[in-house]
Amino acid sequence: MRKVANAVVTLSAFALLAVFLVSAAAVAVKLLWTDGALREAGTERVYTEVVVKPGDTLWVIAQQQMPDHDPRDAVAKIRELNQLPSAQIYPGQTLTLEVKRPAEAQHMAQR
Repeated sequence: MRKVANAVVTLSAFALLAVFLVSAAAVAVKLLWTDGALREAGTERVYTEVVVKPGDTLWVIAQQQMPDHDPRDAVAKIRELNQLPSAQIYPGQTLTLEVKRPAEAQHMAQR
């Protein structure tokens, strides 16, 4: 009888630990998701055009125009948006970029 009682207590402790770990993981996921949403609050995504200057590279343009992105991801996004087969660009070429900027007050009121 005593072994059964000990087994029940041990099982209950493991069940309680499992519930705690699942709950902690759920809270962590929610906090990470909310952090991203808060970072996006007050900003809007807009398209802008950039004219390539001598010496410019996609990497430099990505760092200047999209500083909150990983430059590798930003370069890939620029290439995709402009249908560039490679990273080679030329002075005078116009590139379209999707960038974040602070939302205007009237847009924020409508949200």
